[in-house]
Amino acid sequence: MREATSQGRSVTKIVDILPGIFFREAEQAFARATANAGGIREFFIELAGVKICLRAAGDTLLPRIAATLAHLEIRNQAPVDFTICCWDDEATGADLPMPTSWMLDRVSYSCLGLLTNDRFRTFYVEWVQMISCIDMESNAAYCCYADPKRLLMYEISGPLRAIFSAILHRKGMQLVHASAAGTSRGSVIFAGPPGSGKSTLAILCLQDGLSYQSDDICVLTSEQRPRSLSLYNIAKLREGALSRFQSLHPILSHYQEDEEKKAFFYVHHHFPRQVLKEAPVRALIIPHIEGRLPASRLERATPVEAAHAVISWTNREIPMSDRLGDRIMLQAVSRIPAHHLHLGQDDRQTLALIRSLLDDS
Repeated sequence: MREATSQGRSVTKIVDILPGIFFREAEQAFARATANAGGIREFFIELAGVKICLRAAGDTLLPRIAATLAHLEIRNQAPVDFTICCWDDEATGADLPMPTSWMLDRVSYSCLGLLTNDRFRTFYVEWVQMISCIDMESNAAYCCYADPKRLLMYEISGPLRAIFSAILHRKGMQLVHASAAGTSRGSVIFAGPPGSGKSTLAILCLQDGLSYQSDDICVLTSEQRPRSLSLYNIAKLREGALSRFQSLHPILSHYQEDEEKKAFFYVHHHFPRQVLKEAPVRALIIPHIEGRLPASRLERATPVEAAHAVISWTNREIPMSDRLGDRIMLQAVSRIPAHHLHLGQDDRQTLALIRSLLDDS
């Protein structure tokens, strides 16, 4: 009996130290990557008051993941609060051990439980072929991509989600699957499933002279008067919506993903004065595309409907290691007036309804 207990304790100790061991392996792999790639490239941003240094091995990776963060770039480089080190094993020959099938059976919200504890977080996104690990005590993270040339738009448009999520959780903030637009006086966030019109509405607002905050993912605070913050400045449109944006055609780049054709542009590059970094949230809008309604109309949403629109889809898109994100979102959504927006054919009338919510104090 004593022998079994001793064996149990030994196994427990091994499991307890695995996250730290894996983090040190990542640290060593990044050192090999920088040596093989001939150096490090750095990029500095500030997010929600946190100064972050992105460090990449070689020249190929950083431009692909930093473009959508350009509006957050800072010149005042030191000291930084958090460091994120990135590399790809295709270009550097410095890979990290990939999870086994047994480990993947124990993944929750992209989090590898066996390599995660109170201090360390490890995330694996299989279809992007990317693994990242975070040390919340040393304020450092490592992220390894299999091959940046095969990076999907999912990651190019919203890189390092798990790491940013972990950083923001400590400030009572959460990445949410939503688009957002408005003015410095206030924003509206659009939440709901893919294809419900979130991106189209945010870009319509941009085209109408409002400031743009998010196409797909924004930051939401849980304070008494919730704020929304911009993290990524890319804007994407489905092919079926392009006819409504003729003036944008010259700046669009096109891509195909999951058999779906889309177009994108970087808002900061083309509309630098219309990027809204943060604002108090005036309203949450849940859009609905319902055939050919002659006019759009607003209908008050219940707190349960609002929470479902934000939380259910965020949990599909944002890697998380615990349920803190749900609590942050519930607190925020409970403090924001929510509305269904039944979309009609008249964009000007739709925009007038959105502006009425922004003007409502």
